[in-house]
Amino acid sequence: MCIEVAADDGTRILLDLGMPLQAPDGGDFPWGTPQRPTEELIAEGVLVDVPGVFPHDPSAPGVAAIVLTHSHLDHYGLAHHAHPAIPVYGSTGTLAILDVRRVFFPDAALPADLRLLPTEEPVRFGASGGLTVTAIPVDHAAPDSRALLCEADGRRLLYTGDLRAHGRTGFRFEKLIADRRVRGVDCLLCEGTTLGSSGGSHGLSSEADVEEQLLTLARSEPDKLLAVAASGQNLDRLVSCFRAARRSGRQLVVDAYQAYVLLQLAPLSPNIPQVGWDGVRVKFAHHQVERLEQAGLLDLAREMSTQGYVGTTELVAHPGRFLMCVRGSYGVTKLFDRIGPEHVVLVWSMWRGYWDRNKGLSSWASRAGLEPHFVHSGGHAWPEDLERLVAAIGAKDTIWVHTDWAQG
Repeated sequence: MCIEVAADDGTRILLDLGMPLQAPDGGDFPWGTPQRPTEELIAEGVLVDVPGVFPHDPSAPGVAAIVLTHSHLDHYGLAHHAHPAIPVYGSTGTLAILDVRRVFFPDAALPADLRLLPTEEPVRFGASGGLTVTAIPVDHAAPDSRALLCEADGRRLLYTGDLRAHGRTGFRFEKLIADRRVRGVDCLLCEGTTLGSSGGSHGLSSEADVEEQLLTLARSEPDKLLAVAASGQNLDRLVSCFRAARRSGRQLVVDAYQAYVLLQLAPLSPNIPQVGWDGVRVKFAHHQVERLEQAGLLDLAREMSTQGYVGTTELVAHPGRFLMCVRGSYGVTKLFDRIGPEHVVLVWSMWRGYWDRNKGLSSWASRAGLEPHFVHSGGHAWPEDLERLVAAIGAKDTIWVHTDWAQG
């Protein structure tokens, strides 16, 4: 995703600069694609050669800023290719996730000049400050996501970024559609991921439903480990896992990566679970400890261990005591083998289409004769909510983005 906004005085900014979700053949891009040379990615059409943005262009830096809506790769994943003199703005949560990436994926480049994007306060760009961007909080699977209201030359454009109405901060969607600042904008750039999708293809109707289904599974299999495979950056899902664990009398187990995500996002809310809370434990993977050590955070790893360490021996001996957030690595399937597949309830808590792509976990489940439970709620607004949004804003022109839906 990448959108260019320009004012009459020549001031230009980009809204997002992301990595395409799929390769031209419909498959996944090879690992490390975002780190390949800028010129190669442009030549292959992965990166759009926007004038004045990239270092090889003599007119660069020709844009005043790149403003990010949130911390998903399809919205920020290629921003590091921009000229280093171009500042990149993001919310507190977005910058926190980028810091997590700096620690755990040190080979993945990040933008050179990262700046905090104020909330609900216009940021001015250009020599005369005539192009302004106001960041408006929205509900999405990425923490602390933003819609962006751009104003210049007496005209207004609202870019929704990715948003929904059914997450834990769904009230933000209602506030957006009631916001007088966005009523009657000249142009609404609205995400439409779910448009044209079959019912249920993006999961359960709400994050609250996810919590309830996890709770039902935890209570129905009291002697088994409830293993929930979910994105380590999906804050809502981590909170749902914590709440389901607490309500079922289990302890939540996260790995060091997820623990660091929660720590970095702690400033967003006092309700974000942390290692050190009663009922939150951390299972360390060797490579994650190495990453923390390389980043100068070994003392933090020791502190986490003191506060909530849980080892394989305890998990094997008492699997029914725990709800564990996992990802599809070899270490996780090795742990499952130690526990015994018959003592594991496996939940896939991401988009169902990703299940077959996760060969490590899906292959293990097939060999073990274990059927996963699909418990997920998508990060994008349902079609009926998009209809409400468009009707409430009443834009002079609405353009659907982030969708394969054929617009009529």
